[in-house]
Parts: sequence; C-alpha cells; structure tokens
Amino acid sequence: MKDFQIKEQANVFDVVIVGSGAGGGMAAYQLTKAGAKVCLLEAGGYFDPADPKYINQLKGPWESPRRGASTLRAFGDFDAAWGGWEIEGEPYTRKKGTEFDWFRSRMLGGRTNHWGRISLRFGPKDFKRKSIDGLGDDWPISYEDIAPYYDEVDKLIGVFGTREGLANDPDSIYLPAPKPRLHELMLMEANKKTGVLTIPSRLSMLTKPINGRGECFYCGQCSRGCMAYADFSSSSVLVIPAMKTGNLTLINNAMAREVLTDETGKATGISYVNKYTLEETTVKGKIVILAASACESSRLLLNSKSANHQNGLANASGVVGKYLHDSTGASRSAFIPHLTNRKRFNEDGVGGMHVYSPWWLDNSKLDFPRGYHIEYGGGQRMPGYGFGFGMENVNGK
Repeated sequence: MKDFQIKEQANVFDVVIVGSGAGGGMAAYQLTKAGAKVCLLEAGGYFDPADPKYINQLKGPWESPRRGASTLRAFGDFDAAWGGWEIEGEPYTRKKGTEFDWFRSRMLGGRTNHWGRISLRFGPKDFKRKSIDGLGDDWPISYEDIAPYYDEVDKLIGVFGTREGLANDPDSIYLPAPKPRLHELMLMEANKKTGVLTIPSRLSMLTKPINGRGECFYCGQCSRGCMAYADFSSSSVLVIPAMKTGNLTLINNAMAREVLTDETGKATGISYVNKYTLEETTVKGKIVILAASACESSRLLLNSKSANHQNGLANASGVVGKYLHDSTGASRSAFIPHLTNRKRFNEDGVGGMHVYSPWWLDNSKLDFPRGYHIEYGGGQRMPGYGFGFGMENVNGK
C-alpha cells in the first residue's frame, strides 16, 4: 500500500482563517486592509452575485428547470445558498431525543448568503441577564464596551432603520427606512389597539448607495444574491474587497480537517482536504482563526488532539461541542378576506419585512424567559413554482 503524502504549502502566512462567512470574512477584510498576508480557507465554491454566471435575480418561476417539480435545493432553484440541512458526504448524528437540524451553506460567504439580514444589536440588558433573571451568565463586558464597534460595523455594511430611543434596543447609524406597504400599514394600525410596539425594521440592505455599492432596487429577492451588492453578504462586502488588496490568498473547496500545533501546544496552521481531489494539504500561519460556524469550529477543535490537548484543542473544560443551539421561532399565517378584489398597489420592497415589533413581554406573562420579537410578512406577490398545492384542504373540502 502506497504511503499517503500530505502536501505542505511553502509560505507561512501572517494569519490563516477557516470560514468565509460573517466572522471569517470580517477578519479577512480588516487584516488585509491593515497589510497582513492572509490565507482564507472555504469549504465551498467561489461565488460573486454580480458575476453573470451566478445571477439568479429577476428570473421568473417558469424559468425553473423543474417547472414546479420538487427541487433538490432547500429553498428553491434560484436561492443563493449552496447547501442544505443534509449534504452528501457530510453526515452528522443527533443525540437521541433531539431534533437538531444543521443548515450549511457551502460557498464563499457561507450563510450570509442565506439569512434575512435582520441586524439588531444586543442591548444593555442582554449583557447582564443573569443579574436580571438568574439564568445563564453575565458577559464580562458591557454594551458600552461594544457600542463603538457596532457603529463601525453598521457604517461598513449599511443598516436601515429609525432612531427610537428604546432602552434595550439600541439605535444605530441608520440609512433611511423603506416605507411600509399596505399590509404593514394595516398591522401598525391594528397594533396601536393591542399596545404592541411596531417600528421600521433594521436590516442590512442599502436604501442609498454607500462604500461603492449599489442601491436596493426593491426586487424582493435578497435570498438570490444581489447583483448590485445592495445587501450585506460576506462575499461581496468583505471577501471580494479583501482580495483587491493583494494580501488575500483564497482557497475554495478546502475542507479543514485539523488545527496543527507545535510542541508547546500553540496553533501553527491548518490541515485541509481538497473536496474534489481528496488531496490533503497543510497551510501554516503565525495566527489561526476558526470562523467556520459553531458546529464546524467545534468539530475542528475536537479533531485537533495532541499530547498537549488530549481532549481536543481549547477543550480543557470538556464542553466544546456541547450546549450548541440554533435560533428558535414559530410562525402563524392568516387570510384576510377584506383584502380580496381590492385595488392593486405597488408592493415591491426589500427582501424582507419593512416593520417589526421589538423584543417584548420579557418574563412577565410567559412560561419561558425573555420574551420574543415579531417579524411580519404579507402582501400580494407573483405566485412561485408550486403555488396552489394543498388547495383541496381549503374551506374544509
């Protein structure tokens, strides 16, 4: 049997980063601007939403290659995210009695190609929750420590909204908020009677051009990747600008396997596998940053066992890979007969909600802690492929 040789890249980078999403992309952007030589490893392919070969915006439902038949893509044929909850060759197990589903987006920018771009800050109370309700732990830092960095991020990525002066929903440096549409005006009026505060949303989408990026043209298809760079995605806002500095080496389709360490236990680089050739390569760096999502970063830390780290890197506590969780929510929908046969209005907008209700109720009236916020959708849009399925269940028939 032939010995398997591990290839080693000759140069030693200032920094090696695993993952090109929100965390890894931001690290690459800031470090390359500062002059550091950076290697960025991404487990998926290259993606630029402004490159014609990737553009899916403004395509009609009839252009789907399956014409309404079941799609292999989790959110439809035109969705930007390459991946899903189940990916061939990347299985994972669930502890008995749990239903944890792990969505992965294998592409440049990671899951920033797949989110609603709701960009809310932690409030002062969120850093001190144990002091308030006795649950969890207080952060060792405060909102005041983080606020200047929030400002810098929001100026870079662009967030629309309005300054409301709410105690635990801090204001930002906002771009103009889009106007509410008909269903949102109705919700705002109804919520005045219920006492549920409803204000303009805070989303990272550009309602005017900044930082050389284009302005939202209200196609409502942010999930497809924005050819105008008018929404925040790590690929367009962080990684592609970092590449233009000349200080970034991007390696796509590189599945990180292990963090390499020296005899003192300090990280010296990453061993990764090319997903297509299955060739293993090591890349060395003076600093190693894991930004591969909570689950993937935990996998790498647990894989990185050595004499100095017998339970995995940074796992002296034994809790790496435990207590992971995802965001939770529930949805409700309704049909409003009053809105049928009405005059049609222009209901175009950003790819998401124009108004929302900030966190409310806290612990006072609920059987779970810390309340929730409400994200509103609605309106009349062009039917998508698959529209009308289940109509036989309407009106009890």
